[in-house]
Amino acid sequence: MTHIADADPIPEENHQSRSSNFSPAFTIGSLPIYGQLILAPMDGISDPPFRLITRRLGSALSLSEFINTLDFSVQKHFQQSRFAFQPQDRPFGIQLLDNDPQRMADSAGEIYANYKPDFFDINLGCATTRIASRGAGVGLMRTPEMVAQIFQLVSRAVPVPLTAKMRLGWDEDSLNYREVAEIAVANGAQAITLHGRTGKMAYRGKARWEPIAELKAHLPVPVIGNGDVTTPALARQMLTETGCDAVMVGRGAKANPWIFSWRDRTDVTPAEVYGLICYQYRAMQPYYPNGAVLPFRKFLKAYLEPYALPKSRLQAILTTKRESQLFKRIDHLFLDLGVLNLNAARESFDKYMQNW
Repeated sequence: MTHIADADPIPEENHQSRSSNFSPAFTIGSLPIYGQLILAPMDGISDPPFRLITRRLGSALSLSEFINTLDFSVQKHFQQSRFAFQPQDRPFGIQLLDNDPQRMADSAGEIYANYKPDFFDINLGCATTRIASRGAGVGLMRTPEMVAQIFQLVSRAVPVPLTAKMRLGWDEDSLNYREVAEIAVANGAQAITLHGRTGKMAYRGKARWEPIAELKAHLPVPVIGNGDVTTPALARQMLTETGCDAVMVGRGAKANPWIFSWRDRTDVTPAEVYGLICYQYRAMQPYYPNGAVLPFRKFLKAYLEPYALPKSRLQAILTTKRESQLFKRIDHLFLDLGVLNLNAARESFDKYMQNW
């Protein structure tokens, strides 16, 4: 028997070239997916520029940050930047979050009419207290009957596939992932992503992969595994141990978006990191009219952490408020890291992003 870990599960070519040369890894309904690594939807992280970068690096699809349909129903353009995507993002999905089935269905119909995403994902996993405590996100796993209503109504409202991202359950006393997954599938879900922690765990402790294998063995739709995958080796291990169709990578992608090219961060040169930093910052500017420096810091911190910089130097960079001063310090840092031609590093990554 050939183990997935013994072979390269995904050709490293981009999705657009894969589609004509390779069979899809799996399908969501009739939607073919070419690849087994996927960027997780993360609030404040998976914005349009970062999604596009990870798609270019090999993520098999793009998913928006969650759209809170309670907010959308009141102020429809409030979250407009979250809907933004490029043709290269496709397959592109929009994740919906709420605890009101009809409001979710109405919002999905309106969003589809205006933006034409390829699929919708239902958030059954957000463990943030303000979300879960009102019965949304992982809070929905406490009311399986509402999960059924959501999938029934949303599936009638849009002509594209539905998926779900969920956890093991609310807490250790209610591990109902299999029940909720079966209900979702029975009412229209065409793929399930399972994160191997409960809502109460949030991101503490170790993610359990055995339930992912259980769902894969019992569900008639693709199962995507999620939790504690930070390297290509761990992604291959999850694929092998669980048999899941794909692996969704969240926090591990912040420091190493090259994971979607099956590369360890230790194999990425400082010149590549510098080129990405410059490209991403420029790409973020149109989406942050009040300035991109502050929202960019969380990415910059993650990109610089592997270099084990002196704390004082790292803090000086991360607390810089002016763009010109920030990039002066970034330039000096990467010169010290051995990037002799900063212009060439910038131009190389720009060319990479343009050459799809």
